Amino acid sequence: MKTIHTILRQDFGVLDPNMVRTQILATAGVRAVELEPAHNGLAIEYDAEILTPPKLLDLLCLCGVYPAPQDLPSDAPASDDG
Repeated sequence: MKTIHTILRQDFGVLDPNMVRTQILATAGVRAVELEPAHNGLAIEYDAEILTPPKLLDLLCLCGVYPAPQDLPSDAPASDDG
């Protein structure tokens, strides 16, 4: 099991962390999702064999959260922002 800490993206409006938590928990490979109100985020515990880094990043984007900088998977695809 691995854990990733995330931050809710609220660029286009307020997100309900409980609704996001429920959506993430419904994903195969996710074992637990804990609210982290101190930094407006979620801690997601997942099975890295089921939820590979590309699938994990797709899930995070779909749910409106992004990894806290220290938790970005090391083998995640490079960003095209450059």
